[in-house]
Amino acid sequence: MLRILPALLLVLLTGCQVDPYTHAPARGATDWYQAGFEDATAGAQKKNDETLAANFNDKKVDRQAYLRGYASGQEKICQPDLLYAWGLAGKIFPTGCDDVDTAPQLRQQWQKGMDEGVSASRLN
Repeated sequence: MLRILPALLLVLLTGCQVDPYTHAPARGATDWYQAGFEDATAGAQKKNDETLAANFNDKKVDRQAYLRGYASGQEKICQPDLLYAWGLAGKIFPTGCDDVDTAPQLRQQWQKGMDEGVSASRLN
């Protein structure tokens, strides 16, 4: 009986092993709108189709959806108050905001925040 117990324990433990490949999430279609939105809100430049295809391992880039998402992200991030806060925090000016009509005013707000942030850090 004592010889069977270790063998039985080994069989039971082996049955509980999880195959790491069976629980991998299935990749669906790339959400190009969301990809564009995330690029814009991260402050990144628009990416070309070759870069997008390589980054997402998806050769079927929906450029129009990506650009719509990017424009939506720009609307969210390219706001004077938000860019002022980015400047206060010492973050760089988002490249995507250079493309909007109000870029000079946005850069001015960001610079104001940057200057005040640097001034405040000197006082501490």
